[in-house]
Amino acid sequence: MPELILERKYDYGNRLFAICESCYWTATIFTKVESYECPVCRDNNVALIPLSLEEKYEFQFKPEQGLDIKFSINKQIKN
Repeated sequence: MPELILERKYDYGNRLFAICESCYWTATIFTKVESYECPVCRDNNVALIPLSLEEKYEFQFKPEQGLDIKFSINKQIKN
């Protein structure tokens, strides 16, 4: 039953990678939005990058090197 509730609440076809360009907070957003306020620093400088259903990302933040983001295809989901 919880899966049915989640399917109604989230739109998996509209996945977005969100990153705050001020504090580097990141998240995946499962709803269609055009702008987003960062919940950490309250800045409106959040970049939204569309993700396909089979696309995944990994990120690392190191103060001395900065932010490293890798986007790839999740082979477990791809048909």
